[in-house]
Amino acid sequence: MTTRRAAHSVTRAGLGLALGMAAVGASLVARPAGAQNFPVSGDVDTYRETIEAVFLEDRGGTTGRFASCVMCHTWQTSVRFSLETPESAEGWSSEQSRRNLDVVGQLINTQDPASSRLLLKPLANDAGGLPHTGGTFWESTDDPEYGRVLQWIQSLPDNQFVPEPEPELDFEFFRACVQQVFANPRDGQLPCSRCHSGGLIGFAPAPGRGDTWTEEEARRAYQLITRVITPGNPEQSRFMIKPLHPDGGGAYTHNGPRRWQSQADAEWQMLASWVRGERSGSSCS
Repeated sequence: MTTRRAAHSVTRAGLGLALGMAAVGASLVARPAGAQNFPVSGDVDTYRETIEAVFLEDRGGTTGRFASCVMCHTWQTSVRFSLETPESAEGWSSEQSRRNLDVVGQLINTQDPASSRLLLKPLANDAGGLPHTGGTFWESTDDPEYGRVLQWIQSLPDNQFVPEPEPELDFEFFRACVQQVFANPRDGQLPCSRCHSGGLIGFAPAPGRGDTWTEEEARRAYQLITRVITPGNPEQSRFMIKPLHPDGGGAYTHNGPRRWQSQADAEWQMLASWVRGERSGSSCS
């Protein structure tokens, strides 16, 4: 068997695993609540061949930094990039591709193609990319696959996929109210800082001294938490759906406890209003 055929077999095996996972999680994972219906380009075939082929590309394994996009962005996400479960091991049907394009439209900016999240998430941080749980696929913007996706975005009408302006998350409210959530675990639960105190997921560090965070500590935590928030949309923000029980609209996967059983929880509502840009200042009531 040639290397190319072997790689194709791995890809199909991985896709088969993804299909199996989807069957298990389908009842728990819904299509993103905030997904918008963007106008769809008439040339869906070009999208299918140029972009969906990237989502199926074998990365050499089934774990972070190696998994194909389809392994994570079907059954186990509730964030904005949530693809349809492929109809078969060969990929998506034409109708599924049309719906997938609606989702992909939330990740691109046809007025400023290079700023598209579809390009920045798999791109290395050193090259200007954004943090990505799935790892780095492109070490630089010179990568042929990056160039192919960029060229496709540039070929679309300028006004086809333009994201709405995102609200700014107020730092003072974060320091006064959001960080207090990290410091006050629910009965019988571990504090958020037990797992989220360092690295790229260190948005909930314990105070270095005393019981309060310094300005520098709070600023760093604020910068890190913005990576797991979709401003304006709490239902698609990992910070909001990871600790939320799946029965209440939360993510299927979270290694920590479920802090909120439903979105009706007063604390969840407070944080959601902050994510929507509705809260500012130091008052938490």
